Amino acid sequence: MEIKQSQIDSLIDDVAYLEHEAEALKYVIDTVPYDKAPKGGKSVAEILHFIDHAQQQYYRRVIEDTFRNNRPINLNSYTKPDESYERDEELIKDIQKLLYKISKHRVALLNLVKNLQLIDWEREISEGRQTLTLYEFTNNMVQEERKTLKKIAELVMTFRETNSPETESENSKTSA
Repeated sequence: MEIKQSQIDSLIDDVAYLEHEAEALKYVIDTVPYDKAPKGGKSVAEILHFIDHAQQQYYRRVIEDTFRNNRPINLNSYTKPDESYERDEELIKDIQKLLYKISKHRVALLNLVKNLQLIDWEREISEGRQTLTLYEFTNNMVQEERKTLKKIAELVMTFRETNSPETESENSKTSA
């Protein structure tokens, strides 16, 4: 797979997206019960904490190791984020601190990928019998994060709709 500079530029913009999302969330997050989990699900704070964990403990390590090593690395030698995740109750309760950490960590990751040369993006990563490039690996990370951020947006919208004045007045009419 030949990777073009325009693809890298687009990917870098996508990597920057989470940092912008974290910044934007700082202003609206306190209007929703971010620490409340829907039945059978995870809270907004837990989801954000997991994104930060995955970025720091898995994706960033793989990207750094791929860049540093001359030989292909094997993803099977890394613990997947969902297998290594541990809740940090203190951080989950302090949503502003969590969002700050996500932003800070994303800026560091962004600087890392910005400094990679075009040829570095073609380095190979193996997972079992499958081989992918560093570009494909990073793009997969971005796609997973977008899905996760969509879940967060849906949760925020659900919380806002159920707590909006219209809903409250409709509920009071129904219960009267």
